Amino acid sequence: MNQRVIQKVLFVLVLTASLFFKVNAATILIYHHVSDKTPKSTSVSTEQFKEHLELINSLKLIVVPLTTITDAIKANTPVDNNWVAITFDDGYHSVYDNALPLLIQYKFPFTVFVNPKMVGPSKLYLDWDQLAELAKHQGIIANHTMAHENLVQDGLTDEQMIDNILLADKIITEKLNQSHKLLAYPYGEYDHKIKQDLKKLGYVGFAQHSGAVNETSDILALSRFPANGIYANPKTLKAKLNSLPFNIKSITPSDTKPESLNPLLQVSLLNKDFYQSQLACFISGSGKPQKPEWTSKLDFNIASNNEIPKGRVKYNCTAPSISHSGRFYWMSKLWINL
Repeated sequence: MNQRVIQKVLFVLVLTASLFFKVNAATILIYHHVSDKTPKSTSVSTEQFKEHLELINSLKLIVVPLTTITDAIKANTPVDNNWVAITFDDGYHSVYDNALPLLIQYKFPFTVFVNPKMVGPSKLYLDWDQLAELAKHQGIIANHTMAHENLVQDGLTDEQMIDNILLADKIITEKLNQSHKLLAYPYGEYDHKIKQDLKKLGYVGFAQHSGAVNETSDILALSRFPANGIYANPKTLKAKLNSLPFNIKSITPSDTKPESLNPLLQVSLLNKDFYQSQLACFISGSGKPQKPEWTSKLDFNIASNNEIPKGRVKYNCTAPSISHSGRFYWMSKLWINL
């Protein structure tokens, strides 16, 4: 077979793969402060935020209400390849002062997760009148617990957690006539018990680990890409906005509390559009990627070579797509080592 024939065959194979692996991938961004006077680790400047919105426009992505994405996932229907949602945690004043004028200018919807006990008047947090103004401009106001309680580490009982979430929802509904049953976990921390509480209440849960989402994503712990601090660079943000979710059949364990200090993660995929040899996993605190162990064509394991440190630890796994050149599959698993 001559070189030209081989090239044609390869082209047909890649084209066929591209048609077969239709991408269903939405991304959710998380911000906190939009200011150059707040802690850098949780902030973007107003200029950086504007660059992000312009990047979204240049990529021809469609900013949709967060509920558009969650409604699709709950219905087990495909998300749109071009969907992106913008979220803010904590309800800081800078969202009103600096982000809102730009969101109005670009006509982008957005979501703000608030803690009713911390709503102003305040120099730091928004008040109810300001939140009402956000709501007038396509703003969804959603639940972040009553006072930013850590649902994993603060020792709340199931009953106390449920009462907390329901009371926060009641206050938001009374003040703003909004009730979307969306909860962002404070500090991004959750465990299996908390997820089951959310499931009983019919809520959608949002975490802070990275990755795109689709109909196979965990509706009780949807991933969001941080876009502040060290993650504010538009070049790296572009890769995240173009990322793809792994089509996951199952992840074991589903809980975030590790049984050992070298926790084993087992992933089973529905299909794959990447070469096994190119899957790499990165573990918090380790600068070098770690190769997973493939146990079958669609199943792999990954465990930290070293004992994981205290606090929040993430296994991030990525692989370049075969059929969608320049785009990467991306998933993240959270561990909380208490």
